Amino acid sequence: MLRLFAFLFSFILLFSNVWASPSYKEKLLPDFATTVLDRRGNVIGYFYKKHFRLYASFNEIPQNLIWAVISAEDARFYEHKGIDPVGLLRAAVIDITSGKIVQGGSTITQQLAKLIFLSPQRTFSRKLKEIGIAKELEDNLTKNEILELYLNYVYLGNGAYGVKAAARVLFGKDLKNLSLTECALIAGLIRGPEYYNPFKHPEMALRRRNWVLKQMYKNGYITKKIYLHAISQPLGILPKPERPRTAGYDLDFVSFMAKRILPAEELYTGGLTIKTTIDENIQNFAQKVLSSYAEKYSKEHNLGDLQCAGMAMTKLGEVLFIVGGTDYKKTKLNRAFQILRPIGSTAKPITYLSAFEEGISPYDYVENTPIELPMEYTVKKRKKDDRYWRPVNYSHHYTDYVEVKDGLTYSINLATIHLAMRIPSKIRQNFKKFEFTRGDFNLSYVLGSFPSNLYRILRAFSAIENGGVLYKPFVIKEILDKHDQLIYRQIPSFKKVADRKDIAILRSILQDVVKKGTARRISYLTKRFDVAGKTGTTNGWRDAYFTGFTTSFVMSVWFGRDSYKTLWRGADGGRLSSPPWAEIAEKLCSIYGCGKFLPSYEEIVKNYYPLPSIPLKTELSRYIRANALGVSYIKSLVTSSR
Repeated sequence: MLRLFAFLFSFILLFSNVWASPSYKEKLLPDFATTVLDRRGNVIGYFYKKHFRLYASFNEIPQNLIWAVISAEDARFYEHKGIDPVGLLRAAVIDITSGKIVQGGSTITQQLAKLIFLSPQRTFSRKLKEIGIAKELEDNLTKNEILELYLNYVYLGNGAYGVKAAARVLFGKDLKNLSLTECALIAGLIRGPEYYNPFKHPEMALRRRNWVLKQMYKNGYITKKIYLHAISQPLGILPKPERPRTAGYDLDFVSFMAKRILPAEELYTGGLTIKTTIDENIQNFAQKVLSSYAEKYSKEHNLGDLQCAGMAMTKLGEVLFIVGGTDYKKTKLNRAFQILRPIGSTAKPITYLSAFEEGISPYDYVENTPIELPMEYTVKKRKKDDRYWRPVNYSHHYTDYVEVKDGLTYSINLATIHLAMRIPSKIRQNFKKFEFTRGDFNLSYVLGSFPSNLYRILRAFSAIENGGVLYKPFVIKEILDKHDQLIYRQIPSFKKVADRKDIAILRSILQDVVKKGTARRISYLTKRFDVAGKTGTTNGWRDAYFTGFTTSFVMSVWFGRDSYKTLWRGADGGRLSSPPWAEIAEKLCSIYGCGKFLPSYEEIVKNYYPLPSIPLKTELSRYIRANALGVSYIKSLVTSSR
């Protein structure tokens, strides 16, 4: 009797109507996942809290899918006003005969009311509430808005909520690319997403899909010819459900940066679209290369905790890839930006740039002799010998003097320290300008003793690549709301930190680092395009870096152990980090193109290098030059007098 009362009550509710309200629909929309795209528009992941649901506007939903859903769930949807008296009466007769709720008789509007406001429990009281809410929905929404809400709410199995998520999970497709048979399969899942699960019960799913296609034919949405062809088609689903990717070294970096722009709640529930600078192909390639080298080194030297990291960006600061470790499934820590470790000789270019800015010539000579400097005495029980800093050259080879440019080309520690002692204030300023430090400084900083990471290294080296203009790395280009309205756009952030001429001199020497210096293992690259860079190795061979750049990008690679123990004796940046850097660089250049630096190396040496501050013709300069070459000038004078 209650069902009959509900049937009569429905007629009363059909008479009133008000204009639909867009704001009313917006309030009823559920939470949606945020979609992350790479620089070419490929989906690389999602951010969401509980349910995987992707927002689909009505205009985005294929017409075949709308017809399929209406045919399967509510053939008179566009004719009734929320409650279908014919269907309700038919269901009431069956329910009264059975003495319980057996057949729902619910319209799409009623189903939507249940999805938004009510429990799935079948009771007469809930049915009355459902009818009342359905009438309210019809009064405040258009039919298309009701369909839009319904197709965004409904659960379709395998963790997919809404038709857009189902298209991705079942077929690995965007909603707009669904075929007729795929639309029919999705529509058929509404009645029983687990019962008709195509991955678990393909035969049941096929029968259900074909039934939907038959209803579409009966309702005049497709022709008999199309129907007969469609029912002969296979299901066409993926081999297994596509699980939404929600984490990875690249996605974690995107999430970190996104939370600086908008609230975390909006990131996980707002249905946003984040367009990034990541190149998915390069991301996967770099991960594979670095992981394979780490595996190789680990086996050769029996290391259980060896890790790798890598990061590259374009000249404008667009991050192309970010690798934070050997395997994200095993370790989530992103060592490219979430840790701080000494960077070793990677820091040396700042000292040499400072020297050139102070008028020191690359042809000048600088001491390369052992030095002992007092350290700050802060630990009471420290041994007496520990009160002094005694830096050494990597090769443990010393000469009285070397040319300034060779100090950087061959990464000579003592030459760098002697040079730095002449201009400490200038170096301090440049460390701050290049954003390596906030102004703190001590002499050990010129050898990279301060903590940093690949993000900061790229930022600093971008100024060397760009003629003295420092670019801040960024990974998010644009953010759109669920209605594809632009809410954020990143504008490249840059500032001038050095003069182009001084940077050009520095860059030419960093080219020599690759041609004949500490990174000469990858000198073969210079036959095809210009490369400049700097190796970096920390005390005890704990960290190995190579940071380099071409005309298109700047990239940094690191290897080290999480235990912060020695890698192995001789594990320097040139041996460990430059070979994988070169492999990734070749891939990058094949896509983005790499050419010759302007001005050229020869032009810089000819026109930019200042003359030595000590005239070469003097006896002193001759003595210095002789000693720098390891030959005693005095001894030569004695020999010649014999």
